[in-house]
Amino acid sequence: MDVLSGSVLTDDGIIDGYVCIENGIVTAVEEGSPPKPHLAHGLIIPPMVNSHTHCADAGLKIPKGKTIEELVAPPNGLKHVYLRGLDESSLEDNIKAYARTSRMNGIGAFIDFREGGEKGCRILRKAAPEATILGRPVSEEYDEREISAILDVADGIGISGISDMDHGYIEKAADMARERRKIFAIHASERVREDIDFILSLDPAFVVHMTEATDPDLLKCAESEVPVVVCARSNQYFGKVPPVKRMLDCGVDVAIGTDNAMLCGPDMRSEASAFGDALLAQGGSVDDIIGPLLKNGRKILYPHNRICISAGMTADLAVLPCSGGFSMKDILRNKDLVYRYEPKKEESK
Repeated sequence: MDVLSGSVLTDDGIIDGYVCIENGIVTAVEEGSPPKPHLAHGLIIPPMVNSHTHCADAGLKIPKGKTIEELVAPPNGLKHVYLRGLDESSLEDNIKAYARTSRMNGIGAFIDFREGGEKGCRILRKAAPEATILGRPVSEEYDEREISAILDVADGIGISGISDMDHGYIEKAADMARERRKIFAIHASERVREDIDFILSLDPAFVVHMTEATDPDLLKCAESEVPVVVCARSNQYFGKVPPVKRMLDCGVDVAIGTDNAMLCGPDMRSEASAFGDALLAQGGSVDDIIGPLLKNGRKILYPHNRICISAGMTADLAVLPCSGGFSMKDILRNKDLVYRYEPKKEESK
């Protein structure tokens, strides 16, 4: 039997205790001191989900002071020009390096808005099997064959935003994703406030950013049960602050993503720290970070599965280091490597 000890994320909250593992399965989650020496000590969680990434631009070094339009707006933003200039091998190398760093940081999956159409999706599928791929079409006008080809490879469609594309095009892409029972997601109200009624009519699985959203916009997201993914560090680059306290007050399920790799590495603790800075400045509590960091990304990706640790689940776990008992501030401040417990291949058969 293997044992991990410390603070454990459970359905009843975070408890001080330990997790017992046998043959790749969690057999017990108990409070108190562990019965034998432990493999690792810290905050024991399922691997984190990075809920919004653009991983392929990891090799791009960007100058300071670029606007959103100059940097990421399709088709001629600096990022898009860079990606078009990469050969397939270099693109794959960028993604593999990003995925390695993600795993080292306790991230079990990341949801990537993958540029480059079907080809881009195929490269990501090969380079990082753990990625959830939301493909972005490259055609300027709606092409049913292109969307279908993307959906043959990807887990869904990820759209830049309603300000960047024809609304009819977006509607058709969303309809096809739903028909194929795949994910549709979209950036929303990042640079300017956008029409939330139109966005929600697309039935997105989640929206990203909402930095310019009003309270009525956020209430509509909550009522529609559409989560918002916040990327505080990339927002900071563009001089924006996500209204995270208002999101939580309005009842929105908020998750965290690290956004463009050229701006921010796949480090969820650093991302949550920036999220926390914004939250505390807006009058929130540090404990309000727990859901966005540890639970809500998993709720987006695994809506019908266990979100927290319980007996009977596969023992794919991460341990975030901390110096003593559970303290979210300590978790975010501690940058030691994450311990990862993964079942041996023969155990997981």
